[in-house]
Amino acid sequence: MIRLVRFELFKMVHRPRTYLCLGLMVVLVALIFWGLKTEGENAVKYVFQALEKNFIIQGNMLNGYFVTFIILNTLWIHVPVLIVIVTGDLFSSELESGTIRLVLTRPVSRNQVALSKFLAALIFVFVFLLFWGLISLWPSLVLFGKGDLIVVFNGLQILEEKELLWRFVSAFGFAFLGMGSFAIFSVAVSFFTRKSLVTILISLGILVISTLVQTFSSSLFHGWQSFLITYHLAQWQLFFYTDIDWPGIQQSVCWLLGFSAVCIVASLIRFNRIKITE
Repeated sequence: MIRLVRFELFKMVHRPRTYLCLGLMVVLVALIFWGLKTEGENAVKYVFQALEKNFIIQGNMLNGYFVTFIILNTLWIHVPVLIVIVTGDLFSSELESGTIRLVLTRPVSRNQVALSKFLAALIFVFVFLLFWGLISLWPSLVLFGKGDLIVVFNGLQILEEKELLWRFVSAFGFAFLGMGSFAIFSVAVSFFTRKSLVTILISLGILVISTLVQTFSSSLFHGWQSFLITYHLAQWQLFFYTDIDWPGIQQSVCWLLGFSAVCIVASLIRFNRIKITE
C-alpha cells in the first residue's frame, strides 16, 4: 500500500501541471500583495469609513492578518480549480494509457490501488494548502505587520491579535478537510467517466453550479445551502466570528466526511466492476 502511494506521488512530482498549479498560486497571491500594498490603505479606509462615525479606530487595520483573511476570501473558490487539475485524472489517465493493467499484474488488490490514489490526492492537498498558508500568512506579516483583525461579515467582528494565529491555523485545517473532500470527489468522478478531460470538466461544472445556486440561495433556492459543497467549503469563515459557531462547524465537518466516505465507497464498488480490458 505504501509503495502504491509512493508511486502515485512520484507521478505527481514529475508532472508539469503540479508545478503549474503551485506557480499559479504564487502569482495570484503576489498580485493580491501588490494590489493591497499600492491601494490597500485607500480601500480599507473606504470600507471602514462608516464605522469611524460610531467607533474610534486606532492602529494598523491593513495588517498581515487582515491581508491573509482577504487572500482566503478571494481564493477559496479558485483553489479547488487548481487542485482538480492535478487530482482529477489520477485514475482516468492510467486507464486511458493502459498502465492500470500493468499495475494490476502486481500482487495488489483493486481496493488498495484505488485507496492509494485517494491518499495521494489528500497528501497533495495537504502540501498545497501548507504551501498556500506559508506564502500567504508569513509574507503578509512581514510586509504589513501585525495587529487586531476587524472584518465585516454577518455583522462586525473584532478579533484580538493574540487569538488570530490559532484561528488561522484552524481555518487552514478546516480548509484541508474541505479541499480534500473535493479532491476525493474529483478522483471518484474519474472512476466513472474513465476520461481525464471529462472528469475535470464535470468536477469544475459541479463547482460552478454549486457556487451559482449558493449565490441565489437566499431568494431562488432557499434551503438548498446545506446540500452544496461550496457552502461547506466556505465554513472556514466561522472561525473568525467573535463567538465561534461550533455547531455550524461540526455540521459541515460531518457533511464533508460523509460526502468523502460516499465517494470512496462508490469508487471502490465501481472499480471492482470495471473490465480494464475494454
